Amino acid sequence: MFYFSTIINKHVHDKNDEIIGRLTDIVIEANKKNYPPVVGIMIWNKQEKQENFIPVQKISNWSTDAIILNCLRNEATTELPDRLELLLLQQNIVDKQIVDLSGVKVVRVNDLQFSAVHGLMSLLAIDVSTSGLLRRLGFSSSLVNWFRPHLLEWKDVQLLGDKLQLAIGKSDLVKLHPADIANIVERLNLKQGSQLLKTLDEVTAAKVMEEIQPEIQKLLVQHLGVERSANIMEKMSTDELVDLIQLLPAKEARQIIDGLPLEKDMLRVKRILEYEDDEAGGLMTTEYVTAHPESKVKEVVDKIRKFSHLHRSINFIFILDEGNHFLGVVSLRRLIVAGDNDLMKSLMKRIVHSSSIRVDTNLTTIASIMTKYNLLSVAVLDKENRMVGVVTIDDIMRCFLPKA
Repeated sequence: MFYFSTIINKHVHDKNDEIIGRLTDIVIEANKKNYPPVVGIMIWNKQEKQENFIPVQKISNWSTDAIILNCLRNEATTELPDRLELLLLQQNIVDKQIVDLSGVKVVRVNDLQFSAVHGLMSLLAIDVSTSGLLRRLGFSSSLVNWFRPHLLEWKDVQLLGDKLQLAIGKSDLVKLHPADIANIVERLNLKQGSQLLKTLDEVTAAKVMEEIQPEIQKLLVQHLGVERSANIMEKMSTDELVDLIQLLPAKEARQIIDGLPLEKDMLRVKRILEYEDDEAGGLMTTEYVTAHPESKVKEVVDKIRKFSHLHRSINFIFILDEGNHFLGVVSLRRLIVAGDNDLMKSLMKRIVHSSSIRVDTNLTTIASIMTKYNLLSVAVLDKENRMVGVVTIDDIMRCFLPKA
């Protein structure tokens, strides 16, 4: 067994012990799932001033002192096979970022571990630990051994594109909370973050995009392009969609709006865009559950079952009259314990000053009201007392803690 760092840049000798170059890279067959075999090495020939490929069959001994061949200099090198499944480790893997799902974090590939498997020299694992970094930097083994190695077996690594690696796989990635995936995207570079979003289904990608910091959201939209961004943004909640559109330059914002499917309620989007960011109208979401006073509990429950996937959370049902005037709320708890034929007006908590705000109410006032009355959400009303949206506690917290 040996590590990549212990043999990189070491001399390569032919069978007559003549130095023919120094090792610059190791080539593996990447499509082999568990432990991909080494297919050869790349060496730099100082006299010829070029890089050459040596097949693994011509290597007789792997040593941390030198690589020994079983042939003469003029028999050693050949053309690098033109195969898509070949992977040059120094070029594509070493020192690159990797998503470690076991710890839900982004780490860096500091070293690679090799050993013989079924008689073939193969790549076993990647080392993402401090010990691997110190080993690469040439520190003594006594110092390296002070730190515990952290090895991720190659069989648990999945390539996405040409450079991004995932520990375990995409099926496990989507099981994470969107906020955790967002943290991973934020720590990747722009190209890698975009690649990661492209591997997710649009619904998951939308949830992740909602959790990403605004300045990174803007860059990702610009990098993904209008069509892909519009497909993702169409699945976002209306208030989050509006926040993101407001970040974009006017031309890009218009292209995104034009690219959104017709079924997305653009009237609601445009309505929110009319308000300032720190007012209730700019903070509100237009996605909430409503019912009429004469509606039966069973009808409302059926409605929630049908449309619940469109809402991030449902804590209250907002009761409106025929003119969309706000009358009061019914909590989800009261709805669950009520009888199927009970009317919403019999369950409704009547409108009071604390349960609603105006569209121009500022952020500080909203936060004070919600804190004072321990509210998870509050209805937003226009001048005619018609309900136009809802401000939730997470909307407020995001303003005060944008990087949380």
